[in-house]
Amino acid sequence: MSTAGPADRPTEPEALVLEAWSQGLMVGALVVMAALTIANMRKGVLLHKLILAELILGMGHGTWIFTTFPVYGWLLSASAMLLFCSWSLHNVIAWMKNRPFLSRRLSAFYIGTVILVQPYWIVELYSIFCFFNNIGNTEMFLKLRPWEPLFRDPWWLFTSCSLLYIVKKEYDFGLLELIRISPRFGVMLFSMCASLIFVVFDILSVTGVIHLGLATGVEPFWKLSFIFKCLSDIVILDDFKTALDRIRSYWMRRIDSSRSLTGADDRPSRGSRGSRGCRSRPSEAVKDLESAIALPPLMEPSVAAATSHNELDFLSQPQSRVHGAGSDSAGESTLHPLATYPSRYGAENLENFYGGLRSSI
Repeated sequence: MSTAGPADRPTEPEALVLEAWSQGLMVGALVVMAALTIANMRKGVLLHKLILAELILGMGHGTWIFTTFPVYGWLLSASAMLLFCSWSLHNVIAWMKNRPFLSRRLSAFYIGTVILVQPYWIVELYSIFCFFNNIGNTEMFLKLRPWEPLFRDPWWLFTSCSLLYIVKKEYDFGLLELIRISPRFGVMLFSMCASLIFVVFDILSVTGVIHLGLATGVEPFWKLSFIFKCLSDIVILDDFKTALDRIRSYWMRRIDSSRSLTGADDRPSRGSRGSRGCRSRPSEAVKDLESAIALPPLMEPSVAAATSHNELDFLSQPQSRVHGAGSDSAGESTLHPLATYPSRYGAENLENFYGGLRSSI
């Protein structure tokens, strides 16, 4: 690394192409995720607004590649300030999502340490301004940059490990089982792991373990890590407890329904591993678990077949003729058997018949 700040953006073709690609990927991904967040956010929920703010604040740092010195240095420094706010906001969002599972003391320590590291970001912001504008102490940035992951990512590592522990111990779900029930959780867990992997590559890159031969400041790994961090936030907008409780409630209802169909009276106790013995295929899901949108229930194959058989039975039965008062044979009307013998077919079929009759009038 050079001991002076750059006078312009990277000029080497490889570095310029890589930086332009990584910035374009980051901005494009954040724009799409912001649109999805707006489409799914609910009114009056602070967490959703913070996630949207996190995405918007991070977009600006993907635009400085199109400028030249001196605008280059000023835009990079200003957008870095917004990016640091986005990173800190991400840790606050992770705390809000994980807070229902944390003790009061651990929760206070979590958010307290996020606040305590803010002076570091102020110092690094000053070093960035000096380095990329060739003023002041240009060597400070080179010394501070390797320490950046330490002040940025420990909370994310804790959140990821904490979630895996909670899923395994408190909800008695295996990871594969949870992914089958809720593919969104699978995407979120994948995003968490991918983000942490790119954090490791970023550390190896800035500490010189991996030599990419790129100009100072051209480092794509933190951008990829940031994309997957934001993706994990928007896949499930609610806090982890709300989402996991909804999934467990749905899973227990499926188990109870399956047991009632098989004639079993015993119900599994909460947290018992016996609940894993009755599994349903993912295609049988009848509810969007994360957004709590109820869909019409699916019938079991045997129930659906019996229903279809009953419908064919009463549709194929001979119609009854009813003579109206004072009418001749020409005035006879034909009615479905349900109309003449309603109690014979049950309330459910009767309701279906009357519903069809109303819709045909």
